[in-house]
Amino acid sequence: MRIVGIDLTRSFAICAAMLSHVWVVAEMDQFFSGPLVDVLAVVMALATPTFILLFGTMLEIVYLPRFTAGEQGKVSARLISRAIQCWLLYCLSIAVLYFTAENYSLKFSVATMMLLGVTPFTDILKFYAVALAIAPLLLWLRHRFGLLPLVIAALLVHACYPLIRAIVSPVDAGLGTEADRLAMFLFGIGHAKLGGPSILHGASLVIAGMGFGAIMKRMLGQSGTASRRLLWLLASVALVTTLAAPFTVTDGIRQLGDMSMRMDSHPLYFAEGMAGAVAVTTFAVLATQSLPEEKRKSIEAFAFLGRTSLFTFSFGNMILYCVSAKPTTAASALTLTIGLLLLIVALSYWFDRSARRDGHVKALVKSIQGAVSSTVETAMRIGTRRTQS
Repeated sequence: MRIVGIDLTRSFAICAAMLSHVWVVAEMDQFFSGPLVDVLAVVMALATPTFILLFGTMLEIVYLPRFTAGEQGKVSARLISRAIQCWLLYCLSIAVLYFTAENYSLKFSVATMMLLGVTPFTDILKFYAVALAIAPLLLWLRHRFGLLPLVIAALLVHACYPLIRAIVSPVDAGLGTEADRLAMFLFGIGHAKLGGPSILHGASLVIAGMGFGAIMKRMLGQSGTASRRLLWLLASVALVTTLAAPFTVTDGIRQLGDMSMRMDSHPLYFAEGMAGAVAVTTFAVLATQSLPEEKRKSIEAFAFLGRTSLFTFSFGNMILYCVSAKPTTAASALTLTIGLLLLIVALSYWFDRSARRDGHVKALVKSIQGAVSSTVETAMRIGTRRTQS
């Protein structure tokens, strides 16, 4: 059974992500400020941890049962195929930057495609490319040792935050800027200003998502009011944590909203992101799961942004890379923001409709996905034969 609440949460996350990027392109910070804007920035900052936590949730709910049922090869091939798709979309976004941004030379563009550079808005595709590629390993560890050791490992990563940040930066060690960016991307080490989070720290959110998925799977599999009360309790605790966390440090709202904690891989960013994602998802599931099938289907029709999140994020940001307009007034900035958001929503709606109907778009998407999947499956078969021989 499809969990409509998760699609709604994913829709919230893509809306928050694209709004934050449009906000930057339209230079809204030059014209709007104050406490409400600071709170909005924190809400927009929830987008990335929500996406990553939901990724872990789907690993637990969708992929783990197939993995444990003896379909390790098929599951691994599908995840690696998705990883390649994310990387190809990342490369395409860099190609757009090469033609539209003055500071993206051919050399730097190629280095960025090789995970050694940085982009304004699409680095999360780079994260997903690696996270999806190592997801089969996470599933194997989850199946072999259970969830508790993974959770302990995730907590240890954040407990070691001072030690990780104290490690000498590759730049200070004379290894160059590219090594510094790679170290930051993989482990959160160094001074490179990347969108983040690192693979090491992001994996902790994936594991948190797997734990959340295990709870959801168990609670939704039970009937009666007891399970719903437990979910309401979980959602309430998560909401209180989300509201309280920014006040546990000095200037916490600003640091969470301006990405400084995210780029620094600060534990508070992950605690806030995890609590916010759990709260939004649980409330959305509780609000929709007990509805009649007809009402769920009608609500699902409005969740097209969540169903097309990869397409919307990738091509929506490519559109933003092409924007050269510079607003000079608050009115022009607001007009540009609304116009870009409407364009991105319309693009998402068009793709959702086209991809679900028989036609050229659906055929093109299937052909690309099929080509990537067949390549991965062939490579895995060759690798298996060589290992056996």
